[in-house]
Parts: sequence; C-alpha cells; structure tokens
Amino acid sequence: MILNTLKMGNFRVYRGDHEIDLRPGSSGAKPIILFGGLNGAGKTSILTAVRLTLYGRRILGAKVPSEEYNRYLSDCIHKPSGSDRIPNSAYVRLNFSDSRGGRQHEYDVVRSWFRDTSGAVTENLQITRDDEVLSHLSHDQAQSFLNDLIPLGIADLFFFDGEKIAELAESKGNAALADAIQRLLGLDLVNRLRADLGVYIRNHSKGRLPEAIRQEAETLEADYERYYSSYQHELEGKEALEDQLHNLRADIAQLEHKIEAHGGAWYENQAAEKERMEHLLADQEAIRGRMRTLKGSLYPLALAPTALGALLSQLDAERHYRKQRITHQAAKRQAKALRKELEGALQGQEALLINAIEKAFGKSLKPPKRVELVHDLSDSEIEKLRHQIKVEAPKQKQEVDELEKKLEGLRHEISECAANLERAPDEQRIKPLYEQLHEAQLKQGRLKSRIEEKRENAKRKLRSAMDCVRKLRKLENEHQHQSDSVHAMDMAKSVRKMLTSYSDSARISKIKELQHHFGKSFQRLARKKHDGLRPRIDPDTFSVDLSYRDGKVIDREQLSAGEKQIYATAMLEALGKTSGKRLPIIIDTPLGRLDSSHRDNIIGSYFPNASHQVILLSTDTEINFGSTPALFNTSVSKTYTIECDGFEGSTSIKKGYFNAAE
Repeated sequence: MILNTLKMGNFRVYRGDHEIDLRPGSSGAKPIILFGGLNGAGKTSILTAVRLTLYGRRILGAKVPSEEYNRYLSDCIHKPSGSDRIPNSAYVRLNFSDSRGGRQHEYDVVRSWFRDTSGAVTENLQITRDDEVLSHLSHDQAQSFLNDLIPLGIADLFFFDGEKIAELAESKGNAALADAIQRLLGLDLVNRLRADLGVYIRNHSKGRLPEAIRQEAETLEADYERYYSSYQHELEGKEALEDQLHNLRADIAQLEHKIEAHGGAWYENQAAEKERMEHLLADQEAIRGRMRTLKGSLYPLALAPTALGALLSQLDAERHYRKQRITHQAAKRQAKALRKELEGALQGQEALLINAIEKAFGKSLKPPKRVELVHDLSDSEIEKLRHQIKVEAPKQKQEVDELEKKLEGLRHEISECAANLERAPDEQRIKPLYEQLHEAQLKQGRLKSRIEEKRENAKRKLRSAMDCVRKLRKLENEHQHQSDSVHAMDMAKSVRKMLTSYSDSARISKIKELQHHFGKSFQRLARKKHDGLRPRIDPDTFSVDLSYRDGKVIDREQLSAGEKQIYATAMLEALGKTSGKRLPIIIDTPLGRLDSSHRDNIIGSYFPNASHQVILLSTDTEINFGSTPALFNTSVSKTYTIECDGFEGSTSIKKGYFNAAE
C-alpha cells in the first residue's frame, strides 16, 4: 500500500484547502517523508486526518454515540481567530494505491461533513476505485469496505503517535501489549463469538429448569447485562474524556506557542531578573564602598613610585649621615681623652702627639659629608614607611585593580539584566494568556482525575459482570441435564471449545513469530549490544521476559527511559512484521524521550528500514539536519515544514524542513 496524497479543507488548525504529496522516491531508496513543526503547529492533525478518513467514528472507540461523534466532527471544523467568519463544513481526502487479488487499484476516499445553523452535523463518505465511484454502497457499507481494506486493529500498529510508544514503554502491566496482540490476531472477534454462543447456551438451558432456578438465572443475566452495560458506559465516558483531553492538550500547546510568541520566556523570568538586578546593584555598591576605603588609605602611595623612591633614598641618606656624625663625635671625644692622657706622658712633644692621634684615628676625625636633614624620622618610622610604600600600597593597588575588573563585569551584567527587563512584555497583554493556560492546565488535571475514576469504575463493573457469568456457569453445570436442547447446546459448546482451541493455537503461533521479530529488532535498535538475547512472551499473561542464553535476565522496570522507548519501538516494529501487512508507517513525535545515543540508533536503523513508506511528524529538537545529515541524504525523499500563525490561528505547510534545504 502507498499513500499518494492527503487533502484537508478547514480541518482543525488548517484553514482553507491544503494538499500534501506523500509519495516517496520512485526508486524506493528514500522511503521517508519528513514533516517538521513546533508543538501545537498541526503535526498530529495530519495523522488524525489519515485515520479519520479511513475509520470515521471508530477512531474514537468501538461504541461511540452518534451525538458524541458529531460533536467531534463539529470541533474539527477550523475556528479562525478574530472576527473572521467561521466555516460550517470541512473535509479530509486520502488517495492511496493497494493490491487486491493480485491487481493494483487506486482508491480515493473523501469524508466530508456539514454543520447547519442548528448545530446538527451531516457526514458524507465517498469511495472511488480506479476512477469509478462506488455509489451502490451505503454509508455503513462504504465504512465496512474500508474496514476490510485496512482493519483498524492492524492500522493501529502502523499509524501511531508518541503516546502509543509511551503506552507500551511505561505500562507496568501487559494490558497494552495484550490488546495489541488480540487485535493483531482478530481474537477480539473470536471472543465476541464465544460470548454470543455462551448467551445462546444460557438461553436454551433455562427452558426446563425449576422456577426458582430459572428466576435466579434470569436475575443473574439481568445483573450481568446491567453491569456490562454500565461497564461499557464507563468506557465510553472514559474515551470521551480522553478525546476532550487530547483536544485540551492541543489547546494548551497552542496557548504555550502564543505565550512564547508574545515573549513569555522574558515574562516568566521577570521576577528572577528583578531579584538579580537588586543583587547586582548591592554588589556594585559594596565594591564601590570598598574602593573608596582603599583610595582613602595607602592606595594613593602606589600611584607615585618615582617620587616615593626618591623619598626613601633621601631618608636612607639622612639615616646614614646621622650614623656617621655620631661616629665622628665619638671619635673626637676619644681623641680628646687620649690627648689628655698622653700630654702628661709626652711632655714637650705635642706635635708628635697630635700627629700620632690623627694617624691612629685616621678618617674618623674628619667630619662626614653634610646631608641636609629634611624629615628627621627615626629608624623605626623609616622602616614602617618603607613597608607601607613597598608592601601595603602595592597590595591595595592590586586589590583596587581587581575590584575595578569586577565592577566592569557587574556593569556588563547590570546592562544585560536591564535589557532583559525591557524585553519583558506588557503584563496586561500577556497575563490573560497565562490565566487561560493556568485554567486549561487545571482543567487538564481534572480531566485526568475523571478519566482515572471512569477507568476504576469500569474495572469494578466488569468484575461484577464477570462474577455474574461465573454464577450462571455454575447454575448451567448443575442443571444442564434438565435441558431439552442437549444436542444444540452440545454443538454450541463444541464450537466454543473449538474457538478456545483456535484462539490458543493462533496466539501461541503468532507469539513465537513475534518473539523472533522482537529479538532481532531490539538487538538492532538498542545502544548496548544484546547478543544472545532470547525474549519470551507468555501466551497467557503476555508478560515479556528479556533473558540471555546464560540465564541472565533484564528487568524491564530497571531500563532507562530511553531503553524503554527502544523496547516499545522494537515491539511495535515486531507487531507490524508479524501482521504480514505491507502498510506505510506514520509516526507522530517519534523521538520524544530518547537520549542522543538511542536517537541515533532509531534514526539510523529503524526509520530507513521500518517500511517502504515512512511519514515522520517531528519537532526541530527531535530530528534536525545538523545532527543527522546522513538521514536526509540517503533516506528522506520529501520534506515539509508546518508553520502556525498564532495571530491568525491557522497553519500552513511549506516545502523544506525548517532551515535545511529540501
């Protein structure tokens, strides 16, 4: 099967008519058609358009009331922003090629709907095969024709969004996998037939029963019908709420996009920026205060090194002169005392005495070269001044220089912070958007709580219904011999037994095939090597054991979020291969929570080989040309960018992928 074109008219976020060519490269070497768009731009609407075209009401659930489906169709009609006139009709149209009975056919399916002034919705479905309109089919027959072409249970394994992967990845039980396998094998129909035969057997077993027993059986049947009807009602309510939740998530994404377009990021950081500005200004004032203190202390001494060097030289000269003068005075005193001593001993020989004294004291008797005493500081004062000039003043200058650098950095940060505060949008413009977003998020939380409540109610009702069935079977076994339709009941029971046997055999056979495909896919996609992995799926509980030949077991709950995504992707690929169908694959938000290493494996190993036609609906953070040029060069045949105009409230599709060339 090949999807050729998709057309949409006034569908959800798409205003007016849009046509998309979905055909991959003719050689088959480049199977990927890549759509890029931000969250809320309209990627999911493309997947929804394909599913709605093919399955109509069934995309909302097995038993959805007409009123609810009509409300859904009405909600899918584009709602323009502002005062533009709201359209009253919409359509989705899918052209595809498929082989049936050895022949290639081209199908064109158009699903359109109209809303009149009273709000009532009228739907029309038209199928064209090989340019011939199948006008003989009623609406229900046309839908059955499409269901036979591509069964919904199979299509769910090929047309899915990131939530499908997340459901399989995060499910702690096996309900999601069990449901996928049941629909893959068509066992839901088998189980329904078995249930119908059970009703037949019960109805024919009551004929000749004692009145009290018959009344008890009828009461149990009535209770069963009541509980099962309540169970279905709760399921339908849950599915309706889930649909509301889906639409609400789209509204939240659109609000977030509007907030982002209006500068929401700056608004959210405004309080933090104001607090940051206060801290920066306080730090600036503290640094300036410290600099004032330093500049009023010894810092100025470091600004005149030449003059202060001359001052120290003058002080050293004065200190040296004082020492020489003291030495000279001491020598003169000693010479005078010596002269007195020698005058008595050397009478009449004074000239000889003076010459002897001068010769003995030499230059000490000569006065030192005079130095003008300007400052008259003591030695300790000179050393203190020297320490201040040589050590303390340079240290304070270095601190002032470092503070100047910090002050310059603070000035830059203050300027940047002020610019950020100026970028923040006007509160009156953006606050209403935040209030809408807050209200939508609260509504989302309430919806999730109601969905969980519906789910628990459905479980309780189903348990009560099954309890009634067990009691009925017990009554049947106790009084079966009293029935006059033994042969018919034996045949019905035989068929029920055969259906059980068929269901078990088919399940076991397909699960073996599924195990094989899953093991190969998981080993290929996982970042870590898993040689020797032997997965086993229990045919009764559908639990999956990941073990090796040496007996080592991988606990799925201990896998990282990325590895769980790989596990789920491998399981979906294996389910698709086990189905035996050759269908295109459409994946919305394909790489949600994967890390870079796991993303590389998915991009390089899964997408190019997943199918002959792979349609990816991605954000720019999931797939981009800069990090995955090989994918674009070898596997991508067409690229589109989905752009949402928040002010116009509509989306357009352009060729090319974000900033990458087509």
